[in-house]
Amino acid sequence: MTKISIFIALLAILSTNLIAQKAEKYIYEGNSNYKSNNFKDAEIDYRKSLEQNPNSTIAKYNLANSLYKQGNYKEANEKYKELANENFSKRELAKVFHNLGNSYLENKKYEESIDSYINALKNNPNDDDTKYNLAYAREMLRQQQQQNKDKNKDKNNKNKDDKDKNKQNQDKNGDKNKDQNGQNKNDQNKDDQTQNKDKGDQGKDKQNDKKDGKNGEQQDNKTQDKDQAQNGQKPKISKKDAERILQAMMNN
Repeated sequence: MTKISIFIALLAILSTNLIAQKAEKYIYEGNSNYKSNNFKDAEIDYRKSLEQNPNSTIAKYNLANSLYKQGNYKEANEKYKELANENFSKRELAKVFHNLGNSYLENKKYEESIDSYINALKNNPNDDDTKYNLAYAREMLRQQQQQNKDKNKDKNNKNKDDKDKNKQNQDKNGDKNKDQNGQNKNDQNKDDQTQNKDKGDQGKDKQNDKKDGKNGEQQDNKTQDKDQAQNGQKPKISKKDAERILQAMMNN
């Protein structure tokens, strides 16, 4: 190996060591901020560490934790899922799945959180925190399913009520039309009665005309009687008949 090759190799080793040291420095600073609850600053430090060493599983894991602490559950969930494929020890992998389950739990994805906790327990069956979270996630899933069931039931009841209401409105409209038909029929009967009354009045008028005709005849007779009186003949009519004839003439 030439001196130049040896020099280049030494530079590469020194550069790698410097990058690794810088990445570790950012992790150290990030851990310090994390412990002080300065999660945003810790996130920045871990991202800087990953810029120096993108393959650092420690920086990735700590970054996911800092995101979770800030309430950024969606991005934290993505980071944990990436870490689930890393070559961790069982105990470390159990922590990854535990935190992955927590991120699902915060997003109310209870079925996914249950699966994550089960995977965590497969790697560490004695983790009491994971057991507790698993039981909690199952209870939350049960409540969610019950709420969905009640919601669907209320929706079905509402549809049924709307259907019954529409039916009642239809029946009401039918009764209204029936009443209108009955009213029309009554009006028709009323018109018929009016027509019959008119007919009766016409018949009465006809009778009056007939009576008036009789009176006319009597009047003619009276005229004739008058003529007869002028001719020296005595009228053949009583006082009562004269009054009745006069009244009929006035009515006419």
